[in-house]
Amino acid sequence: MKKMIKILLAVVLIVACGCQKEEIITKNSDQIVIVTPDAGVHSFGVTTPGAWSVSMDEASQEWCHFEGPTSGNGVGAFTVRYDENAFDGVRRGLRRQAVFTVITGDGFTSITIYFRQNGITPKVEFTEKSYNFDYNTTEFLLPVNTNLSVFEAEDMHYEVKGEWVTSHYMTVNGAEIHLSTDVNNGEEARVAEVEVSYTDAWGDTFRSTTTVVQKSKPVAPEQFETLKTEEEDDEF
Repeated sequence: MKKMIKILLAVVLIVACGCQKEEIITKNSDQIVIVTPDAGVHSFGVTTPGAWSVSMDEASQEWCHFEGPTSGNGVGAFTVRYDENAFDGVRRGLRRQAVFTVITGDGFTSITIYFRQNGITPKVEFTEKSYNFDYNTTEFLLPVNTNLSVFEAEDMHYEVKGEWVTSHYMTVNGAEIHLSTDVNNGEEARVAEVEVSYTDAWGDTFRSTTTVVQKSKPVAPEQFETLKTEEEDDEF
């Protein structure tokens, strides 16, 4: 019986696109719906042999709202009104996603609808592909170009690969990454790789990688002469 209900539960998307032709999509599995940044209304038809209900998570309620009934029996429908994707009334907000769950009355079967609204694409990029610092530079500042707000930047992540880097942190707005280390008294340059990333509401990850080089300590003239003499002696 559970298997039969799973096959019969279907959600029909009725697209109100402002044109004369009406597009209808019927599926009995999880689905993704993508809409423009503008405000609008979408209706979903439900077909099931018994009772059903629909709900949305708390975060979705900030910009999506049910209009009319959210439950029924057999063939029915529910409607969602969604707000414009704007940020402070000045620029578009980032791409965002609401989650609707349609479930049968017995609780055995459900369909998840990922309702995605377009917006600006996140940007996180180091200003340079590589940075070179002198051997005695112990504080490194790596600027990051980003269109994320201070609050959105809280979800940015970064990773430093280089054991010689003693400490590091990202500024609150995600615009800079600071690295600290000791003076490089070695004969070889030290290299570290730094990656910054951000995963948006659609589950896409945007990342940027840069290389940090701390040069080796220059050879003093007297040391150079000593090395040169040792090399000449080795020839004999």
